[in-house]
Amino acid sequence: MQEKIWIHARYQSQYGLLGAMSKELADAFAAKGYDAQLFNLDHHDMPTDGILFFMNVPATLNDLPPALFIPGSNMKAIQLFVDHPLALPDNIIDQWNDHNNLDNFRLCLPCLDDVHLLRPRFPNLVHSWIPHGIPRNSLCDLDAMTMDQYNTKEFDVVVTGSVRSQEEIESSLSQITDPMTRSLISEIVNLMIKEPGLGYVAACDLVMGSRGIITGKWITQKFLWTLIIAIVNRHRRIQTVESLQGLKVGVFGSKDWLPHCTGTIEYAGQVEYENCAKAFSRGRVGLAWGPTQFVHSYSERIMQAMAGGSSVVCDDRLLIRRDFNKVTTTNAAGLTAKLFDWGDRAAARVAVDQQLADPEAALAMARRGREHVENTCLWEHRVDDMIGLAQSPAAATV
Repeated sequence: MQEKIWIHARYQSQYGLLGAMSKELADAFAAKGYDAQLFNLDHHDMPTDGILFFMNVPATLNDLPPALFIPGSNMKAIQLFVDHPLALPDNIIDQWNDHNNLDNFRLCLPCLDDVHLLRPRFPNLVHSWIPHGIPRNSLCDLDAMTMDQYNTKEFDVVVTGSVRSQEEIESSLSQITDPMTRSLISEIVNLMIKEPGLGYVAACDLVMGSRGIITGKWITQKFLWTLIIAIVNRHRRIQTVESLQGLKVGVFGSKDWLPHCTGTIEYAGQVEYENCAKAFSRGRVGLAWGPTQFVHSYSERIMQAMAGGSSVVCDDRLLIRRDFNKVTTTNAAGLTAKLFDWGDRAAARVAVDQQLADPEAALAMARRGREHVENTCLWEHRVDDMIGLAQSPAAATV
């Protein structure tokens, strides 16, 4: 007998990401034959059995069903956390651990970067990598992906994503008065920009370790994470978009993009998460850069760009090579994305130009990408792994 699935549906998240994901997940479970119900933790009777899914974190443990805190109960919970481990509000997991030693709780992450930090910080936590998914209704019509359609698209290139304003960043920096700390921030930022395959934690180890500062502590790694990631993210994304000048570019994201949308680069407005695939469908090429807080893992953006029918260009990442480009570079017949080195200022523009210079090859790649995400990246393909995670035994001590 399949377990009842409960999915919390009410969130306040930027661009409606979490609320949309909860509905997508419910549809995926239903498509696999599960009894899946969307509900709001603050407006329903609390369930006493089954598996509860919630995105990111509750404001307080009092929001969750009491049955979750009874060791050995028939109620389990999976938290889908769509960020880097350092973004976890550790106090919530610590409170849970005080309740029942995390027996009924599992953490699901699409990020493999730096998950080694979780075991020393939360020794009893069971967690697993399950990649992002997309809903079936985000898929464009494969039969409609013709050369005529490709040629009549509105934009040469579409990009989506946000950047923090320089004013916000300067405000955060102004609160750091210690010259040593400001120097460390600058060095870590410069190192990450120069070496895009080097994640934040590794960059901290190299910079701080060379100064005789002890690294490896959760609180040390977490302290400057948000600020440094924001600085690197802004630099990379703005530099990349500005390199596309001369092409017809549509930029979807926060209004902080406006000062940089000049000439042939057009600010196309904000886009809700559930409409990202449609936004990408308006471009011949989808520049689907990855999250700055990950350097090896990928987000749903690459899948949305492929689902929308654009030919994908993205920054080179280990897991993209493994999960999307499994053939060798000498045999491009199976490639679903054109990769570029984000450490090279000109690389993104070169990759985009190469795609646009060969429309037939770009369209063929777009069609392969569209087929690939349907066959491997829908939420329906993640359901069994999620159920397996919920039913997995307590954390091993080895």
